[in-house]
Amino acid sequence: MSVPITTSIDSRTGLRMHVGAGTLTPDELESALKDAYRQPDYRPEANSLCDLREARVEAFTGTEVRRVVDTVLKHRGAPPGTRTAIVVGRDLVYGLARMFSQQLEAESPSDVRVFRDMDEAMAWLEGEPPE
Repeated sequence: MSVPITTSIDSRTGLRMHVGAGTLTPDELESALKDAYRQPDYRPEANSLCDLREARVEAFTGTEVRRVVDTVLKHRGAPPGTRTAIVVGRDLVYGLARMFSQQLEAESPSDVRVFRDMDEAMAWLEGEPPE
């Protein structure tokens, strides 16, 4: 079975990069996030990048998005000043990512933005304000 989401952590900066490809289910996303939080290089105060440009998320509904928000809050938290950039390529993924960002920001001091361009997302994670 192929893994629809992979995670790498930069041991120097702690930046987590989650890359999704193919059909992604809520259970697979939750499992990948929990696995990332258990990695030795994991730092909750570090920024994260979710590259979902090649992901298909038809299995997600508002309820599943809420479940993912709850997983992040329970297992990671969202320390003040942390940034999460979500890069998407499809309108459906954009809408679900915006739903996720609004819910997480409403319940934590984390800053979450959704982008359609990887360079803009990386620049924002590195401290440059979005255009």
